Amino acid sequence: MPRFKRSCLPRVNAGFPTHSPFPLINAVLDEVERNEKAPRPLLMFGLLTALSVSIQGLFDVRKPTGQCVPMCLLLLTVAESGERKSSTAEKFLEPIRSFQKKQESIWQEQVSEWKVKEKIWLIKSKEIEKKVRSLCRKQESTAEAELELMKHTKECPARPRKFKMLYDDSTSEALFCGLYENLSSAGIISSEGGLKGRAFNDLPKQNAMWSGDPIVVDRKVAESYQLYGARLTFSVMTQPVAFNAYMKARGDDARGSGLWARFLVCDPSSTQGTRLLDGTTVSYEHIHRYAERIEQLLTCNLDLLSHPCKKRSEVVFSPAASKLWVEVFNEIESGITENGRFEHAADLASKLADNIARVAALFHVFEGDDGSISLESLRFSVDLCLWCSDEFFHLFIPTPEIELDVIQLKEWLRLKRSEGYRWVKRNEIMQYGPRRLRSKKRLDACLDEMALRDLISFSEARNASVVEF
Repeated sequence: MPRFKRSCLPRVNAGFPTHSPFPLINAVLDEVERNEKAPRPLLMFGLLTALSVSIQGLFDVRKPTGQCVPMCLLLLTVAESGERKSSTAEKFLEPIRSFQKKQESIWQEQVSEWKVKEKIWLIKSKEIEKKVRSLCRKQESTAEAELELMKHTKECPARPRKFKMLYDDSTSEALFCGLYENLSSAGIISSEGGLKGRAFNDLPKQNAMWSGDPIVVDRKVAESYQLYGARLTFSVMTQPVAFNAYMKARGDDARGSGLWARFLVCDPSSTQGTRLLDGTTVSYEHIHRYAERIEQLLTCNLDLLSHPCKKRSEVVFSPAASKLWVEVFNEIESGITENGRFEHAADLASKLADNIARVAALFHVFEGDDGSISLESLRFSVDLCLWCSDEFFHLFIPTPEIELDVIQLKEWLRLKRSEGYRWVKRNEIMQYGPRRLRSKKRLDACLDEMALRDLISFSEARNASVVEF
């Protein structure tokens, strides 16, 4: 008798995984959810944005295949106005903004000192150049003066690098220039306008940065440059109307380029109307512990200012987690085949196991766990990323018309059954059933599909075609 292997993926539409094996992450999510009463997926995406920004410049993750990949994430949140997208995201980004503000003051002092040093350097440079010109006029040897000038040129004081980690709806030019001239690890936090901005729609560069590949930035006025090893987190928070408008205008380009397949997406159910005050005292004990941990990670990022090409540490999987990750990868890959879970989303499937590895590694580093990524950490990351894949289907892959017809007719028949009916005439469905099925051709196709699924059967009664359910 054949034995069927149990799936290592959660079922389709299994629901958002609310409890994780990470003590601090659980505590801070529970606390913010209790205080803000926003959808938990919104909170998780705010947390993931902050973790990705804080950790991506310090660590890479080595997949069980041996390939080492970045830990940066691309995140899309679609929610109506009033769902507290921005306010909850800021709860998690605030420690980064605060740290960045402190570093801004330090940088301003460094720039003031640098300007003085640069002036002195320019004065000395002019004097050495005068010496070279004087020797040339006298037709004397300039060898010693040339060496002095070359040595002096190498001593030109470098402009201090700025600790700028967060960019809000930035232009493409400002973003890439900032990664080149300042901190090589950053995050762009984008609202509705960001979907139209060049930073988001520079598709080849966004794809390359997610993969960790170098990119070339061509400039008309200034000198072109290459970015090596830069890391970028992209978090897009938008409303359904703005997102749908973008998809109509540019959705095919973004999907075709593979950009959206790299995103973790979230379109959570609303909590509006249920956010009632219960009289409990608002406490932020755990968000303070979270902020302390983020500040520890940001302090480590300071080293990137003086060593932008510093080799990152690697996070690896435990043997048990490695085995599960391979099983997950293979099941996702198998799902691309006809009638498989990912038949209509091969682009998403090709990046899903990679995102699972990144998310598991981010949680592992943030919690400060020793050793390698545990089996429990990976299992939660699988559940979370597969929930995101369900959200991807809802947003990017329209439900086929035949499926919508089946859904509506099933509901109509359910109501008839609750009234005591066990069969109904076909003509009655056409007359009184769902409005979308009042065409004979469309109704016949829907009934045939439901019969194939054993949801209904056909018979004859009183010289009429009858549908039994």
